Amino acid sequence: MNLLESIKVSLSAIFSNKMRSLLTMLGIIIGISSVITIVALGESSQKVIDEQFEAFGAGFAYFSINWRENYTIRDLLTSDDIDVLKSTFSDEIEAIVPSIYERGTVKSKSQKIDAGIYGGDENYIKIEKVDMIEGRYLSDEDVKGKRQVCIIDKEMALEIFGRSNVLGESLDIEIGGSPISLVIIGTYEKPKTTLQAMGGETIGNVFVPYTTLERITGNGGFYSEFEMSMGKETDIDSLTQKIIRLIEKRHGNEGENKYMVQTAEAELESINKVTGVVTLVIGAIAAISLLVGGIGVMNIMFVSVTERTREIGIRKAIGAKRKDILLQFLVESVIISGIGGIIGTIVGLSLSFVVSSIIRIPPSFSIETVIIAWLFSAGVGVFFGIYPANKASKLNPIDALRYE
Repeated sequence: MNLLESIKVSLSAIFSNKMRSLLTMLGIIIGISSVITIVALGESSQKVIDEQFEAFGAGFAYFSINWRENYTIRDLLTSDDIDVLKSTFSDEIEAIVPSIYERGTVKSKSQKIDAGIYGGDENYIKIEKVDMIEGRYLSDEDVKGKRQVCIIDKEMALEIFGRSNVLGESLDIEIGGSPISLVIIGTYEKPKTTLQAMGGETIGNVFVPYTTLERITGNGGFYSEFEMSMGKETDIDSLTQKIIRLIEKRHGNEGENKYMVQTAEAELESINKVTGVVTLVIGAIAAISLLVGGIGVMNIMFVSVTERTREIGIRKAIGAKRKDILLQFLVESVIISGIGGIIGTIVGLSLSFVVSSIIRIPPSFSIETVIIAWLFSAGVGVFFGIYPANKASKLNPIDALRYE
């Protein structure tokens, strides 16, 4: 009996017992669909995270004092340090600004709104990426003149003034107990991202010249950290090490480990590792159901061998060899698992699309995952079908013909 004939006989046996075959496939279907769904959602989540980091700036880095080490005022950063970094690494660094942040309370006629107040300059838009709607962004003149100006989020403008066109309006803010009135020179909108859509709408921050915020808070021109954005082609790890060595040399604390750098790339790598491990673990747990499905296939093949014992005896009596019987039942086992794998793949992909739409992330899956899942289901058929098939092939034709 050749392979084609074995397939025809196997399909005939499967379709003659449709309900039994479907129930046998159920374990395979559940296992494959679970694995496909989990892996597809894991890939979707990882893709979303990658896109968000790209949108917010893959070249972002955060340079700061190493808080785990003892430091003095001599180790703090200054505007001169920033100027030196700008001139030394002008080709690699797109923007660099002291990281100055305060919590404040924005006052309106009827309410008070907690807000984040960020100090920036004309290049800060390359770090904190926003889309300007009306007016302009901060300028070099605003920074040098320590002007009392600001840009605010469109949602904040609607919340406080009831409209988005608020250029020239005064924004009353209390920062550290000190009230100040800022003139609104522009309104912005954060680029919409999938993560923001999942978290809902939020009111944005207020951006002011960092020199103005420094004057309000009495910073004194010393900084514990600064933010920077680097070009896409820049070797970020190499550049950050050069920056650390240069700052250490300027402050005379070489080798004392007084500074540290956090990069978006490093954070992304860490998150992707965690996401990958979680997906792998959950997928492995879901794959246990494949083992249960495989046992079901083995069980039904034993039943099939018992039911068809006389048929096996007749085939052997008219010249069928052991390998022909082995092939027939092995093919039947693989077909049952393979059909279950195909159905499970379709169900898994459908579930991943449904779940993705519910949690509002774009669905994503790789064709390699689908192929591996289907091959794995076929492999289950071979593994759990070979023992019953081998038992059938060893039946004595005389004993088989006598079987009732």
